[in-house]
Amino acid sequence: MIELSVIIPTYNRSTLLSHTLTALCEQTLPLESFEVIVIDDGGIDNSEDVTRSFSDKLNIKYFWQEDKGFRAGKARNVGTAIAEGKYIVYLDTGVLLATGSLEEHLFRHKVSTHPIAIVGYVYGFDLDEEGVKKMESVISPNNVDAILSELDQQGMYDIRQAQYDDMGHNISDWPAPFDLFWTCHVSAEREELIKAGMFDERFNSWGGEDVDLGVRLFRNNNMFIVDKSMASFHWPHPKEVKDIGESSKSAAELIHSKYNIWQTSYYNLDHEINDLPLNKLIKVLKSSPNYPMADPELFKSPRKTITNTDLDT
Repeated sequence: MIELSVIIPTYNRSTLLSHTLTALCEQTLPLESFEVIVIDDGGIDNSEDVTRSFSDKLNIKYFWQEDKGFRAGKARNVGTAIAEGKYIVYLDTGVLLATGSLEEHLFRHKVSTHPIAIVGYVYGFDLDEEGVKKMESVISPNNVDAILSELDQQGMYDIRQAQYDDMGHNISDWPAPFDLFWTCHVSAEREELIKAGMFDERFNSWGGEDVDLGVRLFRNNNMFIVDKSMASFHWPHPKEVKDIGESSKSAAELIHSKYNIWQTSYYNLDHEINDLPLNKLIKVLKSSPNYPMADPELFKSPRKTITNTDLDT
């Protein structure tokens, strides 16, 4: 019986796709308990052949949609619509799961007494060339656990680890846990995803569609959790978008325009605090007497610029 569906959008990255699928073959979760759905966002490489080469090792399906620009949200929606599992795991092409990750995802969802949204732990997301050289001897899609062990020993953690250390690992207590809902590796109940409206297909450039869905899961009282037991490795590869900062800024503005809640209001602030992530920014501003939390006048357009001097306490 299929209990869990793994959905992987892809675009002209067949080698990385092969790595991701190879790691899925090593899962401790029995094969009959999960399916893999690959949605090709209009690619023209051999991703279909690669996918079908795993048909004797995985319960796997392949779908192709016309190339009409960046439509990762649309791809994930297609996968979610046809998924048989009660629970959905979203993975990016090039993300390799630790052998016990799927089993842990399923266990956490089944024992929870309320809907949860799981933020997977992703090692190597910002691995630089020097880091890659250190890892060359152990990097292999057949040996993910060894990769993760080496990364942990080298202190090459998830790029969000500094936030966890500062804010605490119980992210359900954070003011805006949805800001961590990066679909390179997350999971949620299929019914909750559908109830939330799935991905907003208006996001047609890199980033934003995942956090946007996270906002709606958050507003629907899904509890957010993160744990290293659901770990993965982000295989090093060139970034698809050069100006990630500008793309993220546009996405953040769209998110706030949709919901206009106090947490997303902080997306509407320009600041000189070294591009702090949302939850840290809220924490810093909350501690400043000059900017009381959730002051409605603070967040009205045009964008309010905050300087370090403003934040002196």
